[in-house]
Amino acid sequence: MYNLKDTILAISSGKGQGCRKIIRCSGGESINALSGLLGGCVVTKHRAVTGVEIPICNSLSIAACLYVFPGPGSYTGEDICELHFFAGEEVVELVYQRLLDFGLREALGGEFTYRAYVNGKLDLSQAEAVAEIVAGSNQYQLAAAQKLLSGALSSKVSQISDRIIELLSLIEAGLDFSTEDIEIISAASAVALAKNIGGLLDELVAGSISFEQIIEADSVAAAGVANAGKSSLVNAILGFERSIVSDEAGATRDVLEHWLRLENCGCVVFDCAGLVAEPRGLLEGLADAGAVEALRNATFVIFCVDITSENHGMDAEILRRLGRDVAIFAATKCDLVSEEKLRERLDVLKSEFGVDFLVTSSKSSVGVAEIKSRLQDMIISRTSASAEASGRVAIMQRHMQAVKDASEDIGNAVGELEKDSFETAAMFLRDGLTAISSLKTEHVDELILDKIFSSFCVGK
Repeated sequence: MYNLKDTILAISSGKGQGCRKIIRCSGGESINALSGLLGGCVVTKHRAVTGVEIPICNSLSIAACLYVFPGPGSYTGEDICELHFFAGEEVVELVYQRLLDFGLREALGGEFTYRAYVNGKLDLSQAEAVAEIVAGSNQYQLAAAQKLLSGALSSKVSQISDRIIELLSLIEAGLDFSTEDIEIISAASAVALAKNIGGLLDELVAGSISFEQIIEADSVAAAGVANAGKSSLVNAILGFERSIVSDEAGATRDVLEHWLRLENCGCVVFDCAGLVAEPRGLLEGLADAGAVEALRNATFVIFCVDITSENHGMDAEILRRLGRDVAIFAATKCDLVSEEKLRERLDVLKSEFGVDFLVTSSKSSVGVAEIKSRLQDMIISRTSASAEASGRVAIMQRHMQAVKDASEDIGNAVGELEKDSFETAAMFLRDGLTAISSLKTEHVDELILDKIFSSFCVGK
């Protein structure tokens, strides 16, 4: 997949005005390429941060910081150089192209971390954690990824692997001396040790939580009848017009989505078509089916009711049709009624639905900040409960399957040992060791590596 002999290059920073630009290269030609770019400036081969000038044209240069991380003590285990500077996208592309002209190659997605993996700087589970740190949308997702990166899973895997190797070596030594009157380990002792290993594997499965469960972004969907003010409220929450707003009912047909960045986390916000009791026609039926599917799959639902309406029978019917918990009940269009009328309508809503409605107005933004605050609290509460329960280790689905495979192999080994079939037991122990070691070993199927590193962005 990757040519490790090349020196690779990538823009490792985001785009946007005022954003620090970072150009990173890794490989044997990194230092020479930077020396050439900087006009023969001597680039030290020792770890250093140096102020430099990048020549742009005959009369223009820009200030930059040059970071040098010589191998093997760098992230990738190779010589790494980074240029940090502030400039527009055109200048960044110019500097980038000049470095390519020195024979460097554009890095592929995840190639920097792949080199760290093959050079022994990270094991495979730690490499996967790098991608999740980049993808994390709140502090608990980041904490889970950082725990994985720090080697929490690797430490447990090493402990289990060592015990399998210890038992396997005793059994195989016993097989070597099977023709002599020497007992290296008794069947009873071997069974006890194997059961202990099986117990550790079971604890790892039971005491872990799927990383996908933590890292997957929460979603929020707005629900309600047609023209209940859902789209206007979604636009107010997002801070711009993502959805079409019209006085005519049924303006929203598709399920629209957008990323909402809150103060300490993020989520996906869906705006759905207004729900109806009985869809009329093909288009209305498709819009209704899409809305119902999105609402049932959303992590949280905001149920919108038009407070200017005097009949909420359809709202109640739609709520029953949803058949799920609602996170926030929002009374929309509150700017269209007087303060006295507002109190009366809120009392009616509480009487009919049995809950307090949050006063909202997309026009005046009343209640919008409160919705965001509630969403953030719910997201962080849900994620922290998953991530920190009993200090559990967050592991990927691939990890979970490897642990389960190893557990099955060890269970088979116990069965064979109980029948004094040491040779077959050794075979199952070796299979178990291979399964659990796949979380760290370099001898992983190339297809698995492709799948893991293809999920990375370029420059990481």
